[in-house]
Amino acid sequence: MTGPLAGPYAADVGAGAMPVSRAVSDLVSAQVNALLSSSAAWHELSPAQRAELSANLNKVAAYSAALVQEDFALSERLGQTPMLRKQIVEPPLAEAAADPPPPPRADEFAPRAVNQVARVTRETLNAIAFPTFVADLIKGTFNAIVDASIQQMEAFGTLLANVAKTVDQFMADNITDNQARDWMAAQYPEHFKVSVSRGGSGASRGRRSPARGREEDEGGSAKLTVRSGSDGKNKPDFRRDLGLSRNVDLDDRSAEEVLVPAARRKMAQQRHQLLSTMVLMGINRIVVTSGRIYARMGFFIDATDKAHAESASQFDVSHSSTAGAGFLGGGFVSRTSVAYVSSQKKDSDASINVQADLTGEVDLKFKSETFPLERFADMGAIQQIQGNTANPAANTPSTSLTNPPPAPAPAGT
Repeated sequence: MTGPLAGPYAADVGAGAMPVSRAVSDLVSAQVNALLSSSAAWHELSPAQRAELSANLNKVAAYSAALVQEDFALSERLGQTPMLRKQIVEPPLAEAAADPPPPPRADEFAPRAVNQVARVTRETLNAIAFPTFVADLIKGTFNAIVDASIQQMEAFGTLLANVAKTVDQFMADNITDNQARDWMAAQYPEHFKVSVSRGGSGASRGRRSPARGREEDEGGSAKLTVRSGSDGKNKPDFRRDLGLSRNVDLDDRSAEEVLVPAARRKMAQQRHQLLSTMVLMGINRIVVTSGRIYARMGFFIDATDKAHAESASQFDVSHSSTAGAGFLGGGFVSRTSVAYVSSQKKDSDASINVQADLTGEVDLKFKSETFPLERFADMGAIQQIQGNTANPAANTPSTSLTNPPPAPAPAGT
């Protein structure tokens, strides 16, 4: 019987390494070239790349074939016949077909979104704090009404205190000399100007300060001076305009010593009369008569959990038998293949939708009415305010105290 390696593939194993024979190299080269030629990517390479790849594959495959050739030669020396044996352990066919993998269990579905509804609701409502919102809305509305009433009362009290003063007291508290100088310069611009002296140097220069309404300069003092070119022909009637007892000359000294104090008192008198008349006519105030506070909260939460599971399996059995004869003898080969494929697919989707709507509304109804003057001042103060008006007889106080009951008739009438 011929050995497993015959012809050009027969080899003798020596003490050293077994070289790659020409026959093995040619066989390997033919197989490698056939394998490479069947690949489309091989033909897309450049000639240099194909040559390098072919040489490397031939070298590796030739050494591997030489090792197999050496194994066969050693087996032949020992009187053994090499053969390829493969053992596969398979489960019984009936058992594999009868016990497919179970589908996903029902308890594997975890409703994550629904389980969080209670927690999300509690945290959202605690964050909104609707009772606190309603309480703050009521307190804010009440405080706003009370603060407005207090401010109205304080403003009216301050006004009443000013008009109850004499003209001189009102002038001392509210009108300054610089305001009087500015007023004179504005009333008689062709005759007067306000000059500011710097550090006693004698140089005069005026600078308007709009924010304070007067002439001023750092380290200087303001004075009312007569413009150059003014003469006595066009001199205003200061006696009539300012309520003076006599005529005055048009010079710087008279302007500062006589006209400025007179203008200051004139301004105080005009403002005092105006405020007194306004008080007697009645100062309006805002009084809240009724109202409504409306608070509403809307809350909506929606939780959705979706789960989907799929399973599939396939069982396939194939059997083939082959009989043949050759130089090494006849034989019968039987092959049975079993294929079983199982797949599972699981997915889930969870979503939570939370909406909160908080609304606060305040509806107030109010009216306008005059302050009751007799609650802030007695009859003597009211008559004094009436006397401070420009026309006391025409400015009757708007109060019930101005209409006292008629005096009893004398006896015997």
